[in-house]
Amino acid sequence: MKKFTLTIAALIASLFIFQACQEEIELDLPPNEPELVVEAYLSDLDIFIPQSDLTCPGTDITFSKDTLQLIALFASFFPVDSVENVADFFPFKKVVLTTTADYFSNATPPAVSGAKVDLYENNVLVETLIEDTSIPGTYRITHNPENGNEYFIRIKALGNEYETTPELYESVPPIAQIDAVYGPNFIGDSSIYTMALSTIEQQGEGDYYRWMFYLNNKFVSSPSNIATTNDEGLDGLCLLGFDVYGNQLELSDTLAVFQMKI
Repeated sequence: MKKFTLTIAALIASLFIFQACQEEIELDLPPNEPELVVEAYLSDLDIFIPQSDLTCPGTDITFSKDTLQLIALFASFFPVDSVENVADFFPFKKVVLTTTADYFSNATPPAVSGAKVDLYENNVLVETLIEDTSIPGTYRITHNPENGNEYFIRIKALGNEYETTPELYESVPPIAQIDAVYGPNFIGDSSIYTMALSTIEQQGEGDYYRWMFYLNNKFVSSPSNIATTNDEGLDGLCLLGFDVYGNQLELSDTLAVFQMKI
């Protein structure tokens, strides 16, 4: 009985200490000095095709060159330049300019209109981007990039001039296959549907990849769904049945996946 009483007393004391530690603190932060935020994508349907049939190392699985070429042909009909207000698939050729906002602000980041945005290819100006009148702060790229060339953008906005580091534009390995797989969930107490993606990785270390997802025709923008990897430990290998999405799928869901080299 004494042990029981002491346990209750200890619990009450713990609760008292816990409650006493709760204190609301209001932070009086100074107004934010706006800084330019640049989100830019230059992409096209340039797909890497090996010179011959590709056998996945350590397996008897082979991706034929003809099959990969057929996949690339099919992908060429995809509306990569679609506009957001027509179809909610991300157009991968644009520059979006906004500014930072106050720390506690929940408002949409302010768009930066009236900027001058120039696109350079191998240090030569190839296009001055035009702002989309229906989406302030969005500047459309119409120039088609070429594999093996370097690109950067120069921006005049907010009374300053900005320039990105030149980046090499390279072809991207194709998604060879994508499936919905039914199997045990993470803790094994039930079965769920997940996605399984198969692709190849080009030989040569230093590649980085990102996947973007559209669930039921809506862009998945949650930070937890930012899927990236480098080729460390994967160089020249095949990724077979790889769940890059990482979330449960429901019957009748439609999942579109974009594979990008970044």
